[in-house]
Parts: sequence; C-alpha cells; structure tokens
Amino acid sequence: MEVGDVEVEGTRVRVQTWGNRAGEPLFYWHGGGGGSEEVPVLAPPLVAAGYTLFAVDAPGYGASPALEPEGYAAPKLAELAAGLLDALGIAPAWIGFSWGASMGVHTAARFPSAVRGLALLDGGYLVAEDDPAYDPETDYEDELEELRRRAEEGESWDGPPEVIGAAMVASRLAPCPPLYPLVRESRIPVLLVHATEPPELRPIRERALDRVRRGLPEARIEPIPNATHGVLQDNPGEVARILLDWLEERG
Repeated sequence: MEVGDVEVEGTRVRVQTWGNRAGEPLFYWHGGGGGSEEVPVLAPPLVAAGYTLFAVDAPGYGASPALEPEGYAAPKLAELAAGLLDALGIAPAWIGFSWGASMGVHTAARFPSAVRGLALLDGGYLVAEDDPAYDPETDYEDELEELRRRAEEGESWDGPPEVIGAAMVASRLAPCPPLYPLVRESRIPVLLVHATEPPELRPIRERALDRVRRGLPEARIEPIPNATHGVLQDNPGEVARILLDWLEERG
C-alpha cells in the first residue's frame, strides 16, 4: 500500500493506493466516521482480484486538512472529488459507504464522465425524513453537541466532531433521490447493497428502496444478510462477493 497527497481545489487530500497500479482503478470514499476501519476490510479482496483501489481520506479526516464548514456542501465536495479523480488520472468505479455513497451519487450526477460505475454500500438511498424521529429544526450546533456527547462517552472517529457535524448536516440538506434522473441519464451502472437488520427498520428501508427502484430501475439491488448499517463490518465476505460479481458483470 502506497500513501501520497494530492493538491486539489486549494487543499491537500491524502490518498492510499492499494494494489498494482496496472489494475483496473476503483475509488473509495468512506463513511461519516472515516475509513480507517473500512478500507483494510474492503481492499484485500479487491486487490486479490487484480483491481487497484484508491482510498481517500476526505477533507478533515485522517491526514487530510479540514475545510471551512461551507466546504462540506455536497456540490462543493463533488467538484473536489471530480478534480481529485482527474489529478489521479483515473475514471474509476466509485465505491462509497454511507456518506461516501451519497458523495458518489452527487459526483456522478454532476460529473458523469468522471466515474464508470457506482457501488453504494448502504448509502445514497435513505433521506432524513425517512426517520420518524427526524427533527427538521436540527442544525449544525445540535449535531455538534450530540457528537461531543458521544465522544465523551468513548466513541472515536477519524475526524473531529466539527468536521463530522458539518459533513452530516450538509449531506442531510442534499438528499440523493432528486439526482437519480441525472444518474440514470448518464447510464452509469449502479449497485446498491443494503442492510437487512434490525427488523424494526425494514419498513423504512423498503420505502427508500422503492424510491431507488423507481428512480434507477436498471440498478442492481442486493440485500446483505445479517447486516446492520455497518455492512462492511457485519458481513464483509458477502459484500466483497457481490461487489466483485458486479464489477465483472459490468465489464
């Protein structure tokens, strides 16, 4: 695994490169907590199959410096992501978990020539309003207070609460379903793997999946058995199997 920094859009982004650079390129954008526990699970089976995985530390995570809060708006991050892919000289299949899946949808919708496929790992399909407990009055300060409370209770992430709060609030304000027509028009192949647990969330999840079926009827949708939102941790073998099958299928 190689590590390097890329200058893009006035900032510096840390990128890990897994595998031989001669392999077909794949790009990974992590979830809202960061990728330190995700990439080591995802990368080995992809590399073993001959792919090259470029895994980013999003701004404010890991070794990448943070942006100002407004820089986490989805359109701005999509522009940064497209610039990063251009700087790396790749037009890859984008793999994203949770927040990273949403960023993949935004990037593909706005810069369709930048990616050749979208693999969404339990992300890019739910919206804030799907949650009956969602309070539309919740703002950045509320999110920050909750994250700081969780940090005091022992939770840890790859980025500080200020960055995670800005990213999560910006993501809620820019849901993915309105972008489905643009993604469909681009003919970019889409894979969505989704959680199946806990049972009480299945009605919410099924309504969200129906939106995907209507908006992206060509998308391949696959359930991950015995998996909560953290599909990579709960059932990594099944995620890798489906992902590799889809990659081979799309050519």
